[in-house]
Amino acid sequence: MQLQENTLTKIKRFESLFQQGHKSVLIDSTLNKLLDIELFELKKNIREITLKIRQFEKQYGISSRKFLEKFDSGELGDTADFVEWFAYADMKAEFARKIDILSQRDI
Repeated sequence: MQLQENTLTKIKRFESLFQQGHKSVLIDSTLNKLLDIELFELKKNIREITLKIRQFEKQYGISSRKFLEKFDSGELGDTADFVEWFAYADMKAEFARKIDILSQRDI
């Protein structure tokens, strides 16, 4: 939690500086590079999780969409595989949400 607070404090300092009219090619290019790196990592994570999800889909002969419907409605048990599959699907959705946020051009 401390790391997150420190990062947010630093970002707010830059925000304040830029709101006062500051311009910096260095900061701009650094932020663009950071966005690119973070997007790359998130997309890599999605690819890795998708492979694991596909293994479950193949093993159980059902799509993740259908699995989640049945799991959420209680039609399936709480086996370790199902809990793991649910966790991967949840992680994939969270990574996709973060990608959407970071991909916005006009925030």
